[in-house]
Amino acid sequence: MEWKIKKRHSLKKSEVKKLKHEIKERLDESFVLDGEYEKCELSNGWKVILVNKSPAFLIIDKITIPSLKTVKEKNVRDFKNYVIVDMGAVPYIANGADVMAPGIVETGEFERNEFVFVGDEKNGKILSIGISLRSSEEISEKKEGKVIKTMHYVGDKFWNFEV
Repeated sequence: MEWKIKKRHSLKKSEVKKLKHEIKERLDESFVLDGEYEKCELSNGWKVILVNKSPAFLIIDKITIPSLKTVKEKNVRDFKNYVIVDMGAVPYIANGADVMAPGIVETGEFERNEFVFVGDEKNGKILSIGISLRSSEEISEKKEGKVIKTMHYVGDKFWNFEV
């Protein structure tokens, strides 16, 4: 099913200021992009923030996450909220699978229900972004079960989304 844009509008200066502040706090100053900010509501219920007409951020359950295209040049270890998976898990993650605890070889620091970058152990390349089902501490203590719900991965519909 192809996603359709239901609504699209430019953000007010106050909305852009608030969003930039959130991006600075949750990510880093380098993700604060200059340009025209627009918000799109898609037919699947997701909200997308466009910057200069390019999909830059995704809003899921009131959590703003960067598009993988926005972070593709970064190493997963550039962030505090990350997990590294072994190379055996990579093909599954690259196809949108959720992250299972046994495949994790390293974690950063995060709490439950935060977004987490998932990268491969060989290159630190970011493969997906998901929402943590457990804190990093809980993952380290109990190495079983599903721990990251994948929300966006390389090659998914959002990766290929064009306005």
